[in-house]
Amino acid sequence: MPQLSICMPSNRDLKRSRRAIESALAYAEATDARLILSDNSRDPEKRACFEGCSARLVYVVPDNDDPMFNMMNALSRVETPFLLPMGDDDEVHFLEGAARVDLSSLPADVVGVRPRTQLWTLDGGVGRTERFTIDADAADMRLMEYNEKAKGNNTIYYSIYRTSLFKPLLELFYTAHPTRGGYCDWALCLSLFACGRMVHDPSMVYRYDMGRWAQQKSIDDTKLFLYRMVGLPDTAEDFWALLTFVDLYILLMRGSLPLSAAERQSALMMTCRIALATFVRDVRADGGKFDETTRYLVELIESEANLDTIFQIALMLTDCVQPGLKERYVRFFQAAVAA
Repeated sequence: MPQLSICMPSNRDLKRSRRAIESALAYAEATDARLILSDNSRDPEKRACFEGCSARLVYVVPDNDDPMFNMMNALSRVETPFLLPMGDDDEVHFLEGAARVDLSSLPADVVGVRPRTQLWTLDGGVGRTERFTIDADAADMRLMEYNEKAKGNNTIYYSIYRTSLFKPLLELFYTAHPTRGGYCDWALCLSLFACGRMVHDPSMVYRYDMGRWAQQKSIDDTKLFLYRMVGLPDTAEDFWALLTFVDLYILLMRGSLPLSAAERQSALMMTCRIALATFVRDVRADGGKFDETTRYLVELIESEANLDTIFQIALMLTDCVQPGLKERYVRFFQAAVAA
């Protein structure tokens, strides 16, 4: 039985997605994997090209155009122990002769396998290649390790993960998160890395199309778009570190995570160091961007030592992003604890 399913939610037409799909199919053929393509493009040429074209391909058409539903539609078909989320503008390739990781023999403390990630643009080709691993034994140290190694780039999201961890995480996010925003990918990844190490497979090359993330102007515009499309104000970008802290804190509270009480507590403390502390520094450095309530609540956080109380104050701060957001986060917290 195959160990891996490549999950590709696709909205692009045939011309713009063909290279991605064909590369994934070729990788599946070379490694005894499956490709699950959830296609909401409504492009008849694309459907005619790929539906039924290979025993390795599961081709499904969702009944709505929501991007997150498209991803969940692909995930719902996964029956293998491991999965790889993949964009329909990226490519994945198998390097013949390179040492390949045997997924079936991975130690239990390994949550995933990262490829050799090539950061690519149409004009410049491959600009940088990343292959760093996450090796620390303790959950809090893995969070710190990733925060230091990533350097603002979260393309490691496109890696192989244990289905038993990735699928429930995305299901909780889809059903209970207040916004389901595309800006939440850091919190999702960090919650996975808290559960175990990430190793590197030299035989897998993932070419990530930087696209709108290649130039500062398009980066700024894209960030605003991600908030606007989920109903948040443009000023939400100023609260990104706060929202990442709240999201990660809640995701780490899931009862199903393979963490002891001590490991969970140390990981929660680390979220304060790498996310909440960043927000506090931002407010201190440029208080003019924030209202009086925000500045006051940040002062309370600075004078508080109890982690639960700090989290409660952070929840209050989400109402400074958008009125009513706190209550939505409380419901998210309750769903996570029960998960």
